[in-house]
Formats: sequence, structure tokens, C-alpha cells
Amino acid sequence: MSEIKAIIVDDEQHCIDALQTMLHKKCPGVNVIGSAKSVREAKEQIDELQPDLVFLDVEMPYQNGFELLKLFEKVFFDVIFTTAYEQYALKAIKFNALDYLLKPFSVKELQDALDKCREKKVNRVKDSGVSPMEVFLQNMKTLQQTHKKIALPTINGLVFMPVQNIVRCESTGNYTRIFFTDKKNLMVSRPLKEFEELLSDVDFFRVHNSHLINMQQMQSYIQGEGGFALMSDGTQVEVSRRRKADFLKKAMQF
Repeated sequence: MSEIKAIIVDDEQHCIDALQTMLHKKCPGVNVIGSAKSVREAKEQIDELQPDLVFLDVEMPYQNGFELLKLFEKVFFDVIFTTAYEQYALKAIKFNALDYLLKPFSVKELQDALDKCREKKVNRVKDSGVSPMEVFLQNMKTLQQTHKKIALPTINGLVFMPVQNIVRCESTGNYTRIFFTDKKNLMVSRPLKEFEELLSDVDFFRVHNSHLINMQQMQSYIQGEGGFALMSDGTQVEVSRRRKADFLKKAMQF
């Protein structure tokens, strides 16, 4: 196995020192060739040293880790995100199956992240010509805009869909079928739980184990033990009994 050249990007020196020590003592095959405490410094280091892997802190003053990635036309290095915050950004990281470490992390968690990174590098099989990192950056950008879009990976590439055009998402095992306002639908190789995490902050609600709905596309609610949400495409989506109270509380906001 060839040596991994790594750079650590973190605004706190003690975090850089701790990670560097863990890598040196417990992770053979990883050579830390540089470190940076700001986006500007990190960009210079990456351009000069051409690392295989960057440990990237999410939360930094002035500019965050995602803004660093946006400076590259093509992200040619692997990334393991490090963060102390369970925030929206972490949902997007999980959704795109990227590697991350939630601070404070253990040696075992670090080793597991590196193992996954190595495995993906060796067994790189892409369903399309678009990398998970590119999908992630697109989703981070568009979901923060006023007219929000989501990038959906398919076998042919990416489909960019305004979030407001999604009526509902239905679980089919490890896949999710997404139904749109134009009556079309799309199968995506992500479980429903990951769509729930990504879209819960933009007016989506999981009404049932198998169903996630866009509350903006709900026309009415039909009473029952759990009841049914009548959607704009004419479908009646079952609301589970245990989710009914939270659903009605959410529905009252619209």
C-alpha cells in the first residue's frame, strides 16, 4: 500500500498537534506533509504540496472548510472532514457518503475513516462521471440559496431539481423513489433516512417509515387513526399513528 501524503487544516493548533500525534503513532502509512490554520494558507499548501488527503475542519473563522473546496475547479484530493458540530453541513456530508470525524474522536474512529478512504480509492467504482464530492459541493451551494435545488446522482450523471418541485419521497429498501410535480419520478440510490436528514430543514416531514413529504405540496389532511396527507399530485400518503401528533403540529405552520 503506497504512502498517503496528508495535510491537516484546522484553525486550532492543539487540534493539529493532537491529530498529527495520533497519525504518527497509530496510523502507519500516513505522512503529514503540512498543516494550515486558515483557508488562504491551506490553498497555498495544497497547490504546492499536492496531497493525497486533506483533514479539513468544517468550522473556522472568516472562511469555513467548504469555502476552501470551492476554490478548486476540480478537487483532486480525498477529504476527511473534522467537526465539533452536529449541524446542517454534517447532514450533507452523510448524505453524500463522505468521510468525517466528529470531535473529539478516538484512534479507532480515525483508523476506520482512513480504512474507508483507502478502500474507496482502491475500489473506485463510479455510477457516473461525477464524484460524491462534486455532488456534495453542489448541494451545499444550492440548498443555501433562496431557490433551493438538490443534486441527485443517477447512472447517467446528475439531475438538478428545485426542492419545491419534489412532492414526496418513497422508500424502496436502500433506494428512494422521488415523485415530482410534473408527474415524473426518479429512483436514487440513497435510503429515505438520508433524504429525511438532508431535507428536514426545508419543510419536509417523514409521515411514515416509507414516506417523506414536502409540506408545501400537501393540499389537505384526511382524518383517521393516523390519517392521510392528500398531496398535490393526487396521492394519499398514509400518516403513521405515532407520527400523527408531530405531523399535525408541523402542518399548523403552513
